[in-house]
Amino acid sequence: MNVSSELSRQFQAIWNRASNTYVRQEITSALVEKWATAFGIHDAIVEESSVGRFVAIPVVVLRTGDTRAIFPKVPYRKDSAWQSRRLAMDAQAALWAKAEWFSPLWVGMADASKLLRDIRQASGERAIKLFHYHTSTLYTVPFQAVCIAQILSQAPSLKELVPLAREAYLAFYSGHRASSIAALIPALEGGLSRILPHAGTDPLFVRIDRIFDKAIDTASEWHFEMRGEDRTWVPREYLTCDYLFSQDEVVFALETYRRWLKTSFFADTERYDGPTALNRHMFAHNTHLSWQQSSNFERLVVALATLGFVESWYDGTHAISPFFPKMNEDSKLLWQQALLRGNLQGAVKRIEEKHYHESGRLVPELPTDDGVLLRKAVLVQECMRDLVRPLRDAGWSIEVGDPDDRALFMIVRARAVDRRLKVALLYSCATANTLYQELAETCDAILYVGAPYNQSQYAYNISVHVGPVLGWQPPRASGRRKPIWKIGECLLRALRAVFRSMPRRTTSERH
Repeated sequence: MNVSSELSRQFQAIWNRASNTYVRQEITSALVEKWATAFGIHDAIVEESSVGRFVAIPVVVLRTGDTRAIFPKVPYRKDSAWQSRRLAMDAQAALWAKAEWFSPLWVGMADASKLLRDIRQASGERAIKLFHYHTSTLYTVPFQAVCIAQILSQAPSLKELVPLAREAYLAFYSGHRASSIAALIPALEGGLSRILPHAGTDPLFVRIDRIFDKAIDTASEWHFEMRGEDRTWVPREYLTCDYLFSQDEVVFALETYRRWLKTSFFADTERYDGPTALNRHMFAHNTHLSWQQSSNFERLVVALATLGFVESWYDGTHAISPFFPKMNEDSKLLWQQALLRGNLQGAVKRIEEKHYHESGRLVPELPTDDGVLLRKAVLVQECMRDLVRPLRDAGWSIEVGDPDDRALFMIVRARAVDRRLKVALLYSCATANTLYQELAETCDAILYVGAPYNQSQYAYNISVHVGPVLGWQPPRASGRRKPIWKIGECLLRALRAVFRSMPRRTTSERH
């Protein structure tokens, strides 16, 4: 505050009088001027105004010399408007906690509101799925590239982690997803340690509180425009997180981020059971493998970038803006590098899939990739090309079902005027006989993608046709197309009818 102890004592006495007086009457500039004189401030200039960077409140401002004091007209604990805002922000913070996240920086208010609205009535697991659905279009591949190349490099505690983050980013989009997540989990803890390098013996939560308390102190000074050499006095309770949580968006973001660190990321394993499993101790002690979920990578990139923002408020440099930076050439090249690796990885996966498929096996699951998406793509593509097209050409009306949850098969239903046909298409000939038996009960034919692979070992005791889709000729739909000779008969009858209806000419007319 840079206010002398004598003035601080006098201002506090005025505020105590104002707080007690509010029960009987509103605090006015006349009252504050009267009390200032009574407490020995004779050169006071008093006026009514409003302060607050995000939510402004009415105040009385007292100036004496080069110092000013701010006295809220309504003590916030007696202010119904503040109480309503606090309830609303507490509810919003609870929704972010349900999503195992914090109030996000660099996301538009409309997008954040839509996300919160969708998860309000959802269960915990459903809320996480909705969160990932919404953030898939927010925390995109280029967004992550900007976080790594342009934000982390601005934070002293994270600058040396940039090469690691770049490598993890490129490795993630090269297919090494679990290892990329594993590389960034300790990086978040390392960043916190670098912000307070000489507090290694203090408990972790104590260090976290020291960092965030100081960052919120800086934010409170900005809230009341107490920057630089200004000598400003504000009642101490108005500089706390308790008051500013519902008044200042930066404080709200900082505090919800602190809560996420303490109740989710660094929570003791016996106290944590969140669906994301993004927990430092679960990872370190390998008590649960769900931390390997692919979505945790983008969470970690954003969490690291947000830690850089916290540090910029902790040290007062404000080097990292609350406004997302425009992509520069470095970020663009990193993004393009990831796209290139992703395309190469896609080609590699298709080659691997083909190799395993020819051997009658599925590609083994990885912690972050069970192979379902690729099998679905292959199955749907083969179905449309080698099954749906021939059926359509044979005159059938087609209804194509979705692949099952594991992308092992899909069903195609064909209809004609007086006939129905149901065909199952398997991803591979080497499919369990139990599935063959189940499909044979309702299907007219069971086909599979690719060449036969020991078909007799899998498709035994099956009464319907089984074979490769490429070797199957669908029957022609009845009632849809007439034979060519019947079309000729119809045309001949039509021509005869036309000639009969024409008027006949007399002998004289013909001559």
